[in-house]
Amino acid sequence: MKKILKATAGLMAAAVAVTAAPVNLTANAEEGTKKIAVIRNMASSDHTTQFFKGCTEEGEALGYEVDTYMSDGDDVKMQTLMEQALQQDYDIWVVSHANEGYQYDLVSQAVEKGISVVGFDCGGDYVDGVTYTTQSDEALTQISLDALIEKAEENGAEQPVKILEVNTLGALVPFDTRHSVVEQYEEEGKIEVVQMISPSTSGDYYSEVYTGVSTAIANNSDIAGIWTASTTFLDGILDALKDSGNTEIVCTGIDISDTEVARLAEEEQYYCCAAVDPYVIGVVDVRLAVLESLGVETPQTVQFDAVGVYNTNVSEGDTMATLAETTEGFGSSDLYDTEEIQALRAENE
Repeated sequence: MKKILKATAGLMAAAVAVTAAPVNLTANAEEGTKKIAVIRNMASSDHTTQFFKGCTEEGEALGYEVDTYMSDGDDVKMQTLMEQALQQDYDIWVVSHANEGYQYDLVSQAVEKGISVVGFDCGGDYVDGVTYTTQSDEALTQISLDALIEKAEENGAEQPVKILEVNTLGALVPFDTRHSVVEQYEEEGKIEVVQMISPSTSGDYYSEVYTGVSTAIANNSDIAGIWTASTTFLDGILDALKDSGNTEIVCTGIDISDTEVARLAEEEQYYCCAAVDPYVIGVVDVRLAVLESLGVETPQTVQFDAVGVYNTNVSEGDTMATLAETTEGFGSSDLYDTEEIQALRAENE
């Protein structure tokens, strides 16, 4: 059994757009080129773009061609992507958010084929010889809930602070883990979830969130805060708040991107985003997979520490690239930048 290692990640650079390929995988690299497939079970978002960029830039720096694919949060599509990747000549997989029911089986098949695999926020049993990286979902939830409670109390609320939870259970393992912390806070009397709004994780979730939040606010005048398991849902939340005319409700959520940094600077009611930098997650996942491919022993699990990014710490014009100047825990990361990785980078400069 590999040892468990807890690691702190930071920000390296602002992300630019990385276009995900369609569901059908293609392998058109020149013969002999080493290749990485990054396969992500989530919809398109700024967070996904920056995760892909971290994987792509680090992979290319180490001499690999990198292809990125996403399933739009559809488990059937995700399985298809992984099954198709098995038929291609990839040396490495980075698999993001593959769920229980197929992750173990398909990753096992990849390992048997000689593919080095790293999984990020995946469900199901762990495959021997594969490193699985995670965000600390408990810490992410605690940071964002504590911030919500603190700000709501400043606005005059008392515990238990009455909140809306925007979350979809059963969609992704992290969402379920985050909900369990919400339940713990309820049991401790810190919060009361007046209503859970459960949008789909693909399709038109904006209208579902907007309508759900608008209706809940209209029917419950004592709601003091809104907590979301993913900042993917924030467009609908913040628009509903604006249109309601309510200026006291506090909003916090999880997962950072350039979009979230801009929102924190612009939206007074959006108080805190708990996060790990997705660019660095991509960078570190690629390093770990490359080390696996070189026969270097890596931990079975690596957990990235979470930090809170507050609207009081950002200004208009700030981006992910400037967070290192204002927020502890962000900055360039040398995690798993080993002698082997440095030698490969030097060879490919």
